[in-house]
Amino acid sequence: MLNHKKINSINFKKIILKIFALFSVIRGYNLIILILAQYLAVLFIFAPNTGHRELLKNLKLDGIIFCSILCVAAGYIINNFYDLEKDEIKRPLQVYLQKQVSQGFKLTVYICLNSIALIIGSLISFKVFIFFFIYQFLVWFYSHKINKFAIIKNFYLVIIRVLPFFALLVYFDDFSFNLALHATFLTILLLVTDIVKDLGSQKADVIYNYNSIPIKYGVNFTKILISGFIIIELIIGLLIILKNDVGSMKYFFMLADSIFLIVLLSIWKYKTAQDYKLLHYLFKGMIVLGVFSIVLIEINPLTLQTIAHNFNARIK
Repeated sequence: MLNHKKINSINFKKIILKIFALFSVIRGYNLIILILAQYLAVLFIFAPNTGHRELLKNLKLDGIIFCSILCVAAGYIINNFYDLEKDEIKRPLQVYLQKQVSQGFKLTVYICLNSIALIIGSLISFKVFIFFFIYQFLVWFYSHKINKFAIIKNFYLVIIRVLPFFALLVYFDDFSFNLALHATFLTILLLVTDIVKDLGSQKADVIYNYNSIPIKYGVNFTKILISGFIIIELIIGLLIILKNDVGSMKYFFMLADSIFLIVLLSIWKYKTAQDYKLLHYLFKGMIVLGVFSIVLIEINPLTLQTIAHNFNARIK
């Protein structure tokens, strides 16, 4: 009886470990941020004049976001499939956890996730089905071929990361100048974050013959490239602030521009892998902060004054 309980306890622990391992493989924390980012973008950017309840109860919209999450999760799996050896140097503890799930099981989950996404996409519309079919191919092609080519892989990867938001455009079919500014700001921030990550992973890239920008063109060129993108971000951030149609989210862009300016002035002081890793985490933190600050678009000081005035008038 005791042995039976002990065996059950061991099996339960193995199952829990495998669940955590799979969560790590599909980067569950990134998926949670992506879900929040898509819904917040829908509520406050894509359809700000439509009722929130109406949008959240829209099954087609929910289906598109769900398909995006399934495809992105599948993308992390196939990328893990190809990059496992390289990640052993960069993230040994994470790789140890991920190895609790066999490669065969990962491949099965990858196929299942993509298949479910295509089935759901076909139920929404043929256009949505084609979009996610192409997206799945682009993700596989990145892991299979593009991943080892300097510069090309960085731009390609950022396009893949932004594409789930373009899936929302397939539904709303509306592209404004304001949306273009936000999309460009996010795209360049993702690109800078990815290039900085390459600066911190040069050792692993050399060992496994990954032709990253710092290795092929040198660290100085990489820093010049990052500086150029940061200057563009400063300009875009300033344009968004001056347009003054993002409510209190303008404070995020003020903070972001301040951080970019500090990084621009100090980037040549960064020398070690630890420096680049901290800078990478800083930019990732900015991405997460930017996602949560989308809700501030609706908090406009002028609107709040109007609400307060109407409230006071009713009391009187």
